Amino acid sequence: MTYPIIVCEDDKTQLKNITVMLENYIMFHDEPLIMELSAETPNQVITHLINKKISRGIYFLDIDLGTKIDGIELAKKIRKIDVQANIIFTTTHDEMAPITLKNRVGAIDFIDKDVELTTYRDNIYSALKYAENITNRSMIQESTNFTFEIGNQMFNFDKSEIILIETSQIPHRLNLETINGNYEFYDKIANLEKKYPFLLRLNRSCLINPLNIRKADFPSRKITFKNESTYKFPLGKSRKIKSSIRSALYHGA
Repeated sequence: MTYPIIVCEDDKTQLKNITVMLENYIMFHDEPLIMELSAETPNQVITHLINKKISRGIYFLDIDLGTKIDGIELAKKIRKIDVQANIIFTTTHDEMAPITLKNRVGAIDFIDKDVELTTYRDNIYSALKYAENITNRSMIQESTNFTFEIGNQMFNFDKSEIILIETSQIPHRLNLETINGNYEFYDKIANLEKKYPFLLRLNRSCLINPLNIRKADFPSRKITFKNESTYKFPLGKSRKIKSSIRSALYHGA
């Protein structure tokens, strides 16, 4: 699962600067981050969130956006859509910090833009890393079980038992492969991807559990799982798979 980054800044130069900083960070780090949106207006952000159903986003918001909706009001609207949002304010107005606390929008940082560019960049990166760590910890604390129903039967597996889930030839039906057996049930890949963050979308029709990858052969683009089953992955997923394996090793099963 990736953590989307969204920036809202009405000054085009400032918007370009912070976007380039964030893109450079993503390029040279293996963290599961993606530059989702760089917007000049609050309405762009709100529309994007509604259409894309963003969750666990990391938001860099200027407080003074030059519209009726300022950064604080935008943060409130974001919080209603993405309840697990990590909100970081960027501004030249230090005096606004107490106001953000009073409005209880749950901001995790407040970054002053009136500093040297290198200091500003370092503060951006520090806040980004902190937001990612918070999200990682919250995901670890979530339920580690995978549940589904077949007819009148309900099945409950620990996430460590899940190998992969892929679409069946039967519409709306999925094939589940576990350490000890296979099952079929009705659901959608998109629903499970949102419900179970430990699963990684490999392609449009398949979710895999990085915890159960035994070997990833990148020249041949083939994954071998702990139950010895194998699966080919697209070249574009190589970096994400490396990052997911490292994350699984770090957090453990």
